[in-house]
Amino acid sequence: MEPTTIKFKEEELNQLKSQLQTPKQITLIGHVSPDGDSLGSTLALSLLLEKLGHTTKVVHPTDFPPSFGFLKEADKAIIAKHQPEEAIQALQEAEVIFLMDFNELKRVEQLESALASATAFKVMIDHHLHPTSDVDLCFSYPEKPATCLLLFEIIEALGYKEYIDQAMAECLYTGMVTDTGGFSYNSQDPKLYTTISELLNCGLEKDRISSYINRSYSIDKIRLSAHLLDNNLTFYPQYHTAIITMSQKDKRMFDYQVGDTEGLVNEPLAAKEILFSIFLHEQSKYTKISLRSKGSFPVNQFAKQFFNGGGHLNAAGAEVYASLAETTKIVLEAIKIMHPSHEDE
Repeated sequence: MEPTTIKFKEEELNQLKSQLQTPKQITLIGHVSPDGDSLGSTLALSLLLEKLGHTTKVVHPTDFPPSFGFLKEADKAIIAKHQPEEAIQALQEAEVIFLMDFNELKRVEQLESALASATAFKVMIDHHLHPTSDVDLCFSYPEKPATCLLLFEIIEALGYKEYIDQAMAECLYTGMVTDTGGFSYNSQDPKLYTTISELLNCGLEKDRISSYINRSYSIDKIRLSAHLLDNNLTFYPQYHTAIITMSQKDKRMFDYQVGDTEGLVNEPLAAKEILFSIFLHEQSKYTKISLRSKGSFPVNQFAKQFFNGGGHLNAAGAEVYASLAETTKIVLEAIKIMHPSHEDE
């Protein structure tokens, strides 16, 4: 299988390049509960734009997992949860805003109104289905496994690849490795691996990055994971499905920190007969649903049909404004209607 590079529309590339011709104040914003792809793409593009002479600010609605703190300038990101005025100001004063790794304005939660009313030229770079039309320029390619890979291809098409250094390579790789579950799903694109080869030539030390991401856990995180898998994991073999729940009480017991359950939803998929894994995470006002599958079962369709959520074939999510107990009941009814079969293996 030959690597397939996106053939971007020349008109769109020229439009983007024209916005970057002269130094500007540029804000980059990612989605709520930023993951490696959201944080990696905003930071990588910010570093590139600074090299091109622009002034940048990176904004995220909520905290990112501490395991990503090694990424260059991650500590300079404006977190709206703690710095609401600075975040809104960054959107209001920007001449260009890049919307990274999300497809709808509601994905920035409390910043939605400020983002919608901002007068800046808005550019969306994303790999999720059904992008909003509320932007001036949209690079939406759902076939790409990570926004960081899409961003690399845009940088390449613009002729800026020579600017990629070790720090940018680390940001881009972080997005690619995390959004594919360590290359275990949505990772068949040959371009993914040729790109990583190029990033290695830019100074990427992938083993060191993997150590930061996977071997820097707190003891409480490990104890929380063990508790949830031992006490809060239920298998439904008749539906080839497993459900993990985490309540506010569970979080208090183990001093939960953002990112402590990153990747936990994948664990039940290690069981041969389990094709669909669901993680229900109780928040203060809603319950967050994380969905993963192996094989051909479309969790994005499940998320959309029952919870107005979305995502990708093997990784999706949604939110339900209900208690954990109520959400669990709703999910159980949903999996009775739609669940994997042996044909999805």
